[in-house]
Amino acid sequence: MAEAGRKILRFHFAHMLSHEKGTRLGEDIEELHDMRVATRRMRAAFEVFGPFFKPKAVKSHLKGLRATGRALGRVRDLDVFMEKADHYLETLPEEERPGLEPLLDAWQQERTLGRDKMLAHLDSESYQQFKQDFNEFVSTPSAGARPISGVNPIPNLVQHVAPVLIYTHLAAVRTYETIIANATIEQLHALRIEFKKLRYTLEFFREVLGSQAKGVINDLKTLQDHLGDLNDANVACQILREFIETWEERQIDLPLQERQNPEPVVAYLAAKHAERHKLMVTFPEAWAHFNRPEFLENIALAISVL
Repeated sequence: MAEAGRKILRFHFAHMLSHEKGTRLGEDIEELHDMRVATRRMRAAFEVFGPFFKPKAVKSHLKGLRATGRALGRVRDLDVFMEKADHYLETLPEEERPGLEPLLDAWQQERTLGRDKMLAHLDSESYQQFKQDFNEFVSTPSAGARPISGVNPIPNLVQHVAPVLIYTHLAAVRTYETIIANATIEQLHALRIEFKKLRYTLEFFREVLGSQAKGVINDLKTLQDHLGDLNDANVACQILREFIETWEERQIDLPLQERQNPEPVVAYLAAKHAERHKLMVTFPEAWAHFNRPEFLENIALAISVL
């Protein structure tokens, strides 16, 4: 398990590094997205494989990943908000589009500050040291691995551990079946996190699972995307409400005739509320597709080859 984890960490570390240059340039938002995903995958990998390493051996690496993830995260979140706002603008008549400029300008200013902080982190000595130390860790067999006792062995081979991990995460997801009909936004967000853990675990072991794993992962991605869009819409609603609440404060220094009407931003908030509602009321149908006998059978078949 330790060496399987090291292999996965090495793969995603290389993926992260390959997108660092593009992230620094800032010309393609997908570069930052891919770099951030790689840091998240590595943190998820440590949740799965961490118990097979000595705690002291991984503590500093996790700290470096968290710091990098935070530096990338705020800029990426704003990229998502601005991209979705651009899609909304495309649905409006040309003459109505300038109404969202105060919102987009505020987000752009926040993004510029976020990029400055991100670049400062990527230029920092601590980040350079993290990359050097982590590269050594993922490139050195047995580094930091817990010793294996030959007297009273504990499960440490992939074929012994993976089935338990997968079914444990599957159980955590299926537990929500009892509350799906009346679930709150917060509960659906928690379910999204459990789906992500299950999907990542399956992806980490996909190389040794049966061919059915591909379809299972695709089904999970569909559910995760649905809940991810719901979470994005919910967060957007919160941010837009806060923006509207401070609207007068933002306008206070402008002459009366130059103050802008908040109606376009209020209309955008209404659109996000409608999107959130639609994603909520259609989720039980998506859940039913996941929670079907064929899905459970495919997971069992994928694991059975171990």
